Amino acid sequence: METIGRAYRATETFVQGLLYAKSQLRKLAGGSDLPSNSERSRDADDVSSDTGSSSVGSQSTDELSEVLSQAEIWLGRAELLQSLLGSGIAASLDDIADKESSARLRDRLIVDERYSMAVYTCKKCKIEAFPVWNSWGLALIRMEHYAQARVKFKQALQLHKGDPAPIILEIINTIEGGPPVDVSAVRSMYEHLARSAPTILDDSLSADSYLNVLYMPSTFPRSERSRRSQESSNNNSIYSSDFEDGPRSNLESIRYLECVNYLQEYARQNLLSFMFRHGHYNDGCMLFFPPNAVPPPPQPSSLGVVTSSSSPQRLDPLATDYGTIDDLCDLCIGYGAMSVLEEVISTRMSSAIPQDIAVNQYTAAALARICIYCETHRHFNYLYKFQVIKKDYVAAGLCCIQLFINSSSQEEAIKHLEHAKMHFDEGLSARHKAGDSTKLVTKGIRGKSASEKLTEEGLVKFSARVSIQVDVVRSFNDTDGPQWKHSLFGNPNDPETFRRRCEIAETLVEKNFDLAFQLIYEFNIPAVDIYAAVAASLAERKRGGQLTEFFRNIKGTIEDDDWDQVLGAAINVYANKHKERPDRLIDMLTSSHRKVLACVVCGRLKSAFQIASRSGSVADVQYVAHQALHANALPVLDMCKQWLAQYM
Repeated sequence: METIGRAYRATETFVQGLLYAKSQLRKLAGGSDLPSNSERSRDADDVSSDTGSSSVGSQSTDELSEVLSQAEIWLGRAELLQSLLGSGIAASLDDIADKESSARLRDRLIVDERYSMAVYTCKKCKIEAFPVWNSWGLALIRMEHYAQARVKFKQALQLHKGDPAPIILEIINTIEGGPPVDVSAVRSMYEHLARSAPTILDDSLSADSYLNVLYMPSTFPRSERSRRSQESSNNNSIYSSDFEDGPRSNLESIRYLECVNYLQEYARQNLLSFMFRHGHYNDGCMLFFPPNAVPPPPQPSSLGVVTSSSSPQRLDPLATDYGTIDDLCDLCIGYGAMSVLEEVISTRMSSAIPQDIAVNQYTAAALARICIYCETHRHFNYLYKFQVIKKDYVAAGLCCIQLFINSSSQEEAIKHLEHAKMHFDEGLSARHKAGDSTKLVTKGIRGKSASEKLTEEGLVKFSARVSIQVDVVRSFNDTDGPQWKHSLFGNPNDPETFRRRCEIAETLVEKNFDLAFQLIYEFNIPAVDIYAAVAASLAERKRGGQLTEFFRNIKGTIEDDDWDQVLGAAINVYANKHKERPDRLIDMLTSSHRKVLACVVCGRLKSAFQIASRSGSVADVQYVAHQALHANALPVLDMCKQWLAQYM
């Protein structure tokens, strides 16, 4: 300190010498051509608020003016040195000789937390003061002096020429980090608990156990948990019971609001993600849906290239300073908060005032964008809920069909199908009220959604098919497993869709013939192919009783030729696989030609000849003769020859 004292006195003498030299120079200049001391001092003060300024002295080329300017510069540095030494800060002329050394001195003062002196150094040496104000503000935040910190950061950001976002994020990180731990207070609390623990607990707590208690809310008494829960519910934004497993913020309301203020003022593009990171989902959604208002569009400087997913060449009309609707949806999906967004929009729709045209148009456009997002990313459960809010009943019904296909249980599948039918009926009712035309819509229409292309006739058909699908799901009774296997929906020109429908119909013929019959004719499935396959399957399994019942069901529903084809499928199985003669089935055939073929297959060549001869068919008798020759059935062959000789 004695060394600093001597340096201070020497500096004081140096300052006095500079003041005397400055006064002599002014007398020499006559005081008319050069700026007055008060003006120069005022200019210096103005420049000190702008870190980008580095002009020193007057620009006059006059030699005397230059000398005076240098004298003033060194006078200011000498006064700075005097102040530094007077404050007990070790410094020398080398520390203020140029901008680089002055900047090193400033940084040293920042490290030593001598912020006022660091600002004074920047002013006298005309160097950048932003690092001082920034560090000073961060230090005040750590001490929880938030109001004072705001003043310092306002100074800092006025001096900062670039993007303020990195500065604001550093502030947010500092606030999120929380104040430093008061070790003495924690130790005092532990000692108090340690003294009282034996009276309330069986075992006294160790220091580690105590710290565990501090960080385990589940160990709080029930009354304390209830109180904390009540406080959370009174707060505007978070901690509802729906988000027990969601992120938990370490920011109490004061620090949270402090962060929001900084982000709202200087870095709005980061506010949305900040709110979601701390579990304030409702606050984040309300940025895009303020009560009875439309969020202002982004400023040109922050707009950038924001495009709509539906028209990438145009600026997004729903973009805000906080981001786009897609950004909001991304965060809601990521944090499992889509239900919060649903609630916000549902409340906004229910409280809408018809006179607020701009608000209603914005809400409708935002809701449509959310639906596009959900459909694009295949979030069909969320899509359905927003379509219901939108009152797009037909689209909601179609979405329910997709949800049915995605179902993993019978109960879930039936629920979605019942919802689909309900929405199709609502759509029909709405169209009747609106007086829409029932004419068929041409296939060439573009730019319309699937729900807009569907006519009333199409809706009626969809509703009927949904009813059939419900019965199909119940008939299969697969309580668990993918339900898409029983889906009747799809493109009729798709081979896979056709194959699946045929399989379902074939299975249902045995389970529920009336439903299978309805399905076959609703979807134009070839009945004869289905019935023939079922007849062959029953014959292969020797289900005679079921086969009889099956033939009784289809009798009269198909043409005679188709009837014979179905019977022939069963007869062939009995004859070729079981080596049996299904005489009863053969007698049920309506065509003599089919009976001849069936008898030949079963080895009844004599019966085949009798049927062929009675029908007078030369071709059939020739066919029987050919088969008798190969089977070496000479008596039958002779009968055929005699008959042919008579009729040919």
